[in-house]
Amino acid sequence: MIVSYYGGQLMAGDKSEHAFIGRRFASAGFVTVVVNYRLSPGVSHPAHVADAAASFAWVKRHIAEYGGDATRVFVIGHSAGAYLVAMLSTDERYLAAHKLSRRDIRGAVPVSAFYWVEREGVAPDRDKSVWGADPRAWADASPANHLTSGAPPTLILYADGDEDWRRRQNVEAAQAMTAAGQKHVEIAMIADRTHMTIWERMASARDETAERIIEFVNRH
Repeated sequence: MIVSYYGGQLMAGDKSEHAFIGRRFASAGFVTVVVNYRLSPGVSHPAHVADAAASFAWVKRHIAEYGGDATRVFVIGHSAGAYLVAMLSTDERYLAAHKLSRRDIRGAVPVSAFYWVEREGVAPDRDKSVWGADPRAWADASPANHLTSGAPPTLILYADGDEDWRRRQNVEAAQAMTAAGQKHVEIAMIADRTHMTIWERMASARDETAERIIEFVNRH
């Protein structure tokens, strides 16, 4: 089964706008949960990640009531939502608050994520209500700074039309995960997609992003 986190710079979005994700993967046979989390400027880091962890913990403990398999819970997300997926699968602190660990994530698929908050394009260039203004906090909020061999299988997807800095982060993150000893790391660039259409077109028949996610989930 799949838990999905939408993007929006951690400042915008609502699960109601992403019902197409639930329908797409439900049609492939997966119980799918699209969740909300609190947004800035109402809250700041680490509230967004804490909410992502709380929603995952709820799904883990209740999904059997809806026909899902609690031993096979995958997390996917787009952009800022993909960042949340990366944080859950690398930094143990958030799931530990719910007496869970990264081992409870069967697999993770961050789509057009970022992994270094402290780099260009992310915290230095964004609203300070999200991560604050302390570079030390930015580094601690970065998935790439919490990599170990214990992370779940990960499929990194990004668009050929993503920004240069974002494409670099995705490629370097895959390399860094492998260097940290993570055993199952895959990466693919989706052609003819922008930062938004790599996610929005998943509702289309034979969409490559959706098909890669389905294949990954089936395989793991």
